[in-house]
Amino acid sequence: MAFFLTDTQEDALNLFLDRQNSKVCEEQLNSDELDEELKEIVRKTVEAGSPIPAFDPRVGYYSISFTPCEKGNRIYVHHHLTNVSEEIYDPLLDESLVTEETKLYSAEVIPDEEGVSDFDMSKLSAQELEGMFGSPPPEVQSLFATANSEEE
Repeated sequence: MAFFLTDTQEDALNLFLDRQNSKVCEEQLNSDELDEELKEIVRKTVEAGSPIPAFDPRVGYYSISFTPCEKGNRIYVHHHLTNVSEEIYDPLLDESLVTEETKLYSAEVIPDEEGVSDFDMSKLSAQELEGMFGSPPPEVQSLFATANSEEE
């Protein structure tokens, strides 16, 4: 059995890893836990724009889970160093938020000369937005949970 990510899912994974890795790299560079040689390696990855924290290569630093369900695979990523998990794709989430147009979206966002993009975020699904910017704060999530439980 083989599992794979679409280009959109891979983009969401890379955005998640960049966000989490940036946090860990900053912590590692400001701590006394790493020796100077490892700090220099981490610093170079940050300067190159692809932050990769120091980690034990025998166990890795993130996991991707594919959970088969009736409507496809639920795909989640877990960052072992920050202990944060995020949904990459979950067909069980509110499908009314996903339109045919957002399913087909896979274009890269390329900023213009001033760093402003003419990219329309209203065309993204909730899953794609969460992949780009992270999950809503817990207090917002609890509001949705309360509203959903009252509807039932």
